[in-house]
Amino acid sequence: MSGRRVHQVRRDLLLAAVREAGRSSRSDLARRTGMARMTVDHLVAELLTAGLLAEEAAVPDGTRAGRPARSIVLGPAAGGVVGAIVTSHGVRVASADLTGRILAEHHGTGTDLDALALLVAECGTGVSGPAWSVVLGLGTDRDHTLATGLQQRLGRRVIVRTAAELSLLGEVGYGAASGHTDVCYLRVGAGITCGLLLGGVLHHGAHAAAGRFGHVQMDEIGSLCRCGNRGCLDTIASVPAILAALGTPHGEPVTATRAVELSRTDAATERILADAGRMIGRVVADLANTVNPALVLLDGPLIEPGGPIITAVGESLQRYAQPEVAAGTEVRAGTLGDRAALLGALFAGLRATPAARGSRTLARVSPTVTTADLAPSGRVASPGARERVVRREILVESLRTLGQATRSDLVKHTRLPRAAVAALLDALTRDGVVEPCAATGPRAGRPSPCFRLVAPGELLVGVAIGGDGVRVIATDGAGEIRWSGFRSMPPASDGRAIMRDAAGFVRELLDGNGERPGPGTRFGVSMPAPVHPHTGYLSSRSVLTMFAGFSPAEEIAAVLGHPVRVTNNAQLAALAESRRGAARGARDVLYLSCDQYCGAGLLAGGRMHSGAIGYAGEVGHLNVREVGPLCLCGKRGCLSAFLSPGHFAAISDGGPPDEDRLLARAAAGDRPAQRALLDAGRLIGRTVTSLVSVFDPAVVVVGGRFAEPGGFVVDGVRESLQRHCAPAVAAALTVVPAALGRNAEALGAIESLR
Repeated sequence: MSGRRVHQVRRDLLLAAVREAGRSSRSDLARRTGMARMTVDHLVAELLTAGLLAEEAAVPDGTRAGRPARSIVLGPAAGGVVGAIVTSHGVRVASADLTGRILAEHHGTGTDLDALALLVAECGTGVSGPAWSVVLGLGTDRDHTLATGLQQRLGRRVIVRTAAELSLLGEVGYGAASGHTDVCYLRVGAGITCGLLLGGVLHHGAHAAAGRFGHVQMDEIGSLCRCGNRGCLDTIASVPAILAALGTPHGEPVTATRAVELSRTDAATERILADAGRMIGRVVADLANTVNPALVLLDGPLIEPGGPIITAVGESLQRYAQPEVAAGTEVRAGTLGDRAALLGALFAGLRATPAARGSRTLARVSPTVTTADLAPSGRVASPGARERVVRREILVESLRTLGQATRSDLVKHTRLPRAAVAALLDALTRDGVVEPCAATGPRAGRPSPCFRLVAPGELLVGVAIGGDGVRVIATDGAGEIRWSGFRSMPPASDGRAIMRDAAGFVRELLDGNGERPGPGTRFGVSMPAPVHPHTGYLSSRSVLTMFAGFSPAEEIAAVLGHPVRVTNNAQLAALAESRRGAARGARDVLYLSCDQYCGAGLLAGGRMHSGAIGYAGEVGHLNVREVGPLCLCGKRGCLSAFLSPGHFAAISDGGPPDEDRLLARAAAGDRPAQRALLDAGRLIGRTVTSLVSVFDPAVVVVGGRFAEPGGFVVDGVRESLQRHCAPAVAAALTVVPAALGRNAEALGAIESLR
């Protein structure tokens, strides 16, 4: 981190502390930010001169003796943000200061560039100081040249988001989704649009096409949609479609307001709205099983709390989602109405300001550096301790940027005192974070000690527990494979015993390869079941009853004597394929494990997405046919039920259905077996189109046992996705076979440790 960057980070920290406190003394600012009092005094003086901060006479509150300290508040030049929303009805623009207080709001009927630029300029004049960010919300089908033109008029960058994304942020910042990190927001209007918050991060998709909820295909021979497909959800459950259906029984056009009133007393109206809600609920249930949000918010002119659409969506969720997913997913109506998107634009703008950057830095640097001023133990941390935390992080980031550096160079780079750098490097060396190394290149004078960050671990061990046995791969800290092993394990009803046996096999391999686990040894484990992202426990209602209701990490760690990180198998396979395999470099990835226990792994922005309770990617339990065969989960017609060996009995030559025999015949050139796998791929692809249309991955990687005999299942998946996905998503979608085979999960476990 350069000295200039360090200075900017400290300015941001100070602005964040003042904004969140409202008013604060210099001593309080030093305590909140962890910076030395002298540093705070210097920065406050600089920001007072720039007008970003102001000083006010303190008001005695009786809590301290002597003369009260003067208060620091946001200054007249602290600035604000501007948000604008363009809809078919016109333009709405608002501005807010750094505290989020709305300063001005203007509406206009024109939707051209001139009208938009005029309103943005009018609102911008209400901001005292710089307008740190301008956020523009557009519909998914709007021409983005409007944003380009506005950028040119303003001479600065304009952040562009869809109206649905901004409505979601509005509910997160000011409404019903406050405090939630996994949210699906649906706006039921002229079309049905969607915003996704995954792990606290707004998800845009690989091609900025995420959220195509209304273009999920429900009926292949249904009405033609404006996207070119037939039977999209928009043609069934959007506001125009619902109002058109209501016009028939009433014999005249019905407005949205009138429809809501009629639904409270008229059975036919209530039924039409409820039917639309059930169709929306089918797709919501698919997303609940695959993206696993904790909250689903619905908004629009036909949506009211407890109304027929909300109730029907909840009923479909209960019917088609897995029981634990349905129990953990709340369905609610939005609270902000037409103002949601505008407030979301302001909220998005505030998140891009220096003060917001400072808030994120406070949270990232250390648990002890928070606006609550609490150490992890709950005691108040001293200013000196907090300053050391900040300085330690600055040193680590500098070494991460430079690769290696001498102590003298670090002093120049960070502008920290030489004695402080020396003491911190000694502490970091003792903690195993940095290590001495040889300096590169000639240097005049007395040599200064050189340092670099320690490699992520002396030994990384990935363990994959699956139906065929336990696979173990060990690598060095750089990820280079050192040795591996596999042991088949017979099926067992005691999951804890399976964990202990797997851990025992790992110990045997360690001993056999002359490895003695040390402090830097790390273990990652892949599990064929959902793992709760916070507790680490397997679901008590797991379909695989042997893997239910306990912590696999605790069982394995008890045998190995080392901490263990446990993650779902498909998530780890997705991570491995993105770093070592077929999706290398992609940040938004869908991995499909195609076999009789079909599952999926999601990478969103390069991060594994497990969902609110760990159920993300459970595509095997998406409903294909309501009166289909029974599934292990107890429901009928799940995807996995159509992929079981019994479903291929017709081509088993009279022998008992068996997955191994099917795959061997396909590999040997048997045409019926190959056609069966092709059709299985088509079914898998058709079933996950709702997920792909809303998630918008860059790459779909097809792996699993069905992919081993050749590209039949891959071709089937590709064919269905191209045919049934929203056209904007399908046009840019890449479907490829997995490259890592059965090693993907163990390698993914290793990658999760790096």
